[in-house]
Amino acid sequence: MKVYTGQFRTIGDNDTEVVVGTTAECVERQLVVMMTDYIEWINDDSTTLPETYDELQQLGWDNEWYDVQDPTPTDLLTDKHILTHVMGKI
Repeated sequence: MKVYTGQFRTIGDNDTEVVVGTTAECVERQLVVMMTDYIEWINDDSTTLPETYDELQQLGWDNEWYDVQDPTPTDLLTDKHILTHVMGKI
């Protein structure tokens, strides 16, 4: 079985959230939601929200708001301990 993992890390407080999905596109969509929510929360309406994953990622890096790890494939040997395998790859 293969799953994809991604990470969203805020630079200011170093909090990290892990996203797990069955496809890279699924993980990317969730990361877009997380980046957009963070920008809307921190933004003072002076920043226009980008529309693509790459532009959102670049905006976070440029402003030192957050860092996003691209979806990474992870092979699982068993379905019983999925989180153990995923967390071992991160």
